[in-house]
Order: sequence, then structure tokens, then C-alpha cells
Amino acid sequence: MPDDVQNNENSTPEKKLGGVTGKGFMPGQSGNPGGRPKRPWLTEATEEMLAEKLEDPKERKRWKDAQWEKMLKSGVVGAMFMDVAWERTEGKVTQPVDVNVNITLRERMKKAEERSKNHNR
Repeated sequence: MPDDVQNNENSTPEKKLGGVTGKGFMPGQSGNPGGRPKRPWLTEATEEMLAEKLEDPKERKRWKDAQWEKMLKSGVVGAMFMDVAWERTEGKVTQPVDVNVNITLRERMKKAEERSKNHNR
């Protein structure tokens, strides 16, 4: 039997660098070579301005009160502003979705036909 063919049950296949395809992670190579993305300049400028302005507790309270008043007085625009502000600071709200996967295609088709009949009445 040739030397390159192994028939031993206990032998393990030789691991290739980069996985099966050779295109995966290599030893010593970063999975994120660019690093963390840089923050936009507008975000940095806003945070700097707020940090300077809001160090004084009286000024911070005055600023917070003014922002709340603006949001509450402007109705829909204020509500939209609050949504955007909260999304930017706290992240988007996730909405759980309940999916029923125990329904057959036949049952789905039957329900769709019933909805179609009720819609056309």
C-alpha cells in the first residue's frame, strides 16, 4: 500500500490553514483588520459641545428642561424627535415576532381562500 494512503482508524485528517477552503481565518490574522469604525465628526462635535455645556448642573437642568419643552410643544414633530433621539441613544426597539410553523401548506391555502372570499363580499 502507498505511504500517502492511511487506513488507520485512529488517524485524524491533517488540518489545513484557513479551514477546508483555505480562505478562512489564518493564524495571527485579525478577523477585523480595519478595526472599529471611526465615529462621524458630527457625533464627536455634538458630544464635545454637550460635555462642555452640561458640566455645570444648573446649565444641564436648564438645557434638559428646554429640550423637553421643545419636544412637548411641537406635537408630532416633537414625538418624532423623541423617537429618533431614543433610537440613537438606546438603539432601535426590537419587536418579537411569533411564527407558527406547525401549520401545513394545505391549511395555509384554505385560510387564504377563506380570507379571499370574505374580502370579495
